[in-house]
Amino acid sequence: MHGITEQTAEREKASHGDIFLPVNSYHCLVPLTYRELALHWHEEMEITLIREGTSDYRVGQRSFRTQEGDIILVPPYCTHSAFEIPGRTMVSDSLVFHLDLLGAQGQDLSASKYLRPLAEGQLQMPEVIRPSDRGYDEIREVFLKALECFQNRPPFYEMLLREELLHIVILLFQFGYISKPDGSRTSQAGRQQLKTVLQYIDEHYREKIKVADLADMSGFSESYFMSFFRQYVGMSCISYINHYRIQKAAHALEETSGPVMEIAMDHGFDNISYFNLQFRREFGMTPRQFRMRQKEGA
Repeated sequence: MHGITEQTAEREKASHGDIFLPVNSYHCLVPLTYRELALHWHEEMEITLIREGTSDYRVGQRSFRTQEGDIILVPPYCTHSAFEIPGRTMVSDSLVFHLDLLGAQGQDLSASKYLRPLAEGQLQMPEVIRPSDRGYDEIREVFLKALECFQNRPPFYEMLLREELLHIVILLFQFGYISKPDGSRTSQAGRQQLKTVLQYIDEHYREKIKVADLADMSGFSESYFMSFFRQYVGMSCISYINHYRIQKAAHALEETSGPVMEIAMDHGFDNISYFNLQFRREFGMTPRQFRMRQKEGA
């Protein structure tokens, strides 16, 4: 999921399980697994346990430095990224699972009161739970049980795994970590508008995208939209679009032998000098140097 050859900006294309069991686990060793986990989002909820070491994370609007034992919470549709701290290492385990697995689309009371609002972004949760926080030991214990169940797959593991994941969500509610956000209608509307904009960028990044058009799509003035986007994503809209296109172009450089100029043009850049400038800002090297380094590391 999180190696540099698998990074995506915006909606992550990695498959977190399948339609029958929409869950997957990921073991990361930074900097071996990644040096930068590019900004992305997915429909699934993600829970990460920092086993040892430290790295820098951004979840939604908050940036923070992890500590050993931290539990990172990423709700559905929430943008997030992570970065190596030069000279430091980090080991983590993650579970990424779709809330449909727990019954979010059901018609019962638990689905309508708890799971579906969580899946649709109507509820909020903290970005990180520290070892000294309330309920930490209980949440960590159940997370480890769920991880072990998924990895070892004992008899009836599908039902056991669902039970453990649901238990984690119940504990997050019980200890007050999942709640309605202040000004929930405004926040919910904002997340929905952001989701629409990010989905549009995901589908049209090869084309010319105007900030004014994205603002109109959101029903905002251009100036308010730029402020709104930076607040929710942590960077300007133009920076985000460039970031997204560069990450896509990096994939193409790794996976194809096409000319650099052709790849740049195919990923929304009509100026090769500007493409090279943005690529160097993102990766610290030229596209050709990047391609050569990836081949040498293959």
